Amino acid sequence: MSIRQAAYDDYPVLAKVHVESWKTTYRGMIADAYLDQLTVESRMERWKQLLSREDKDLWTFVSEDEAGRVSGFIQGGKYREEEAGYDAEIYALYLLQEHQGRGHGKLLVNTLIQAFRENGFGSMYVWVLKDNPARQFYIKMGGSPVSEKTLDIAGQAVLETGLAWDKL
Repeated sequence: MSIRQAAYDDYPVLAKVHVESWKTTYRGMIADAYLDQLTVESRMERWKQLLSREDKDLWTFVSEDEAGRVSGFIQGGKYREEEAGYDAEIYALYLLQEHQGRGHGKLLVNTLIQAFRENGFGSMYVWVLKDNPARQFYIKMGGSPVSEKTLDIAGQAVLETGLAWDKL
C-alpha cells in the first residue's frame, strides 16, 4: 500500500470511494432511502471542484493498494469552527470496506498530521457519527471526545462526537 497526494484526475475514483464507503459504513445509522439515492455521478462534480482549488490550507491524500488502485482518501485543512480553539480538522476519511482494518486509515491520518505539522498546525479535530465504529479508530489514534452535536442528514437527526488532539 502507498499514500500520495490526490491529483485532479483522481476525481472519478474519489467519488466512487466516497459513495461506496458511505453506503457500507453508514447503513443502519442513516436512512437506507438516503444512502440508496447517492450516486458516483452526483459526487464527481464536487470532487472536481475540491481538487481544482488552490487552497494552501486543504490537503487530500489517497491510499493505493498493492495493484495501484485507490482504496481510500483523507481530506483535511484549517479548522472550520475557529472558536473551538483547534488549528486543523480532518474533514473526511473514507476507505472501501475491503481495505478497512488493514492499516490504510492509520497511514492516511499520520500523513495528514505530518502535513499539518509542516504547515504550523499544532492541534486537530474531527467530527464522527457517534454510532460509527470509526469513532473507536480515532480514539485509538489519540483523539479524545470533547463535544457532541446533532446533525440533520436528509431530515434524520444523528448524533456526532467531536474528537480532539490537543497536540500533534
